[in-house]
Amino acid sequence: MLSSSYPASRRAARQAWGQTLGEIIRKIRVNDGRPLEEITPLAALMVPEWKDIEAGQIPDTWEQVCLMAVALRLGRSWMALLGKLYAGAWEK
Repeated sequence: MLSSSYPASRRAARQAWGQTLGEIIRKIRVNDGRPLEEITPLAALMVPEWKDIEAGQIPDTWEQVCLMAVALRLGRSWMALLGKLYAGAWEK
């Protein structure tokens, strides 16, 4: 019984992580004030990809999150915090 419910709970957790991470990234970006067209190339993303992440899609890799943090001028402490909060997000 546990094994059949685990994948559903993992999917729900990934969805919650994605939504929360997307909200955090969006708020930081809006406060930053620069347009997406300026920020996205710094993270090696296209504007639609960035918008998908802000809408709740989990970035493909942790490296993408790091590039987004650099593009948003976030320090290492932010990256460490995000890593701690979302460590399980890339487990499938």
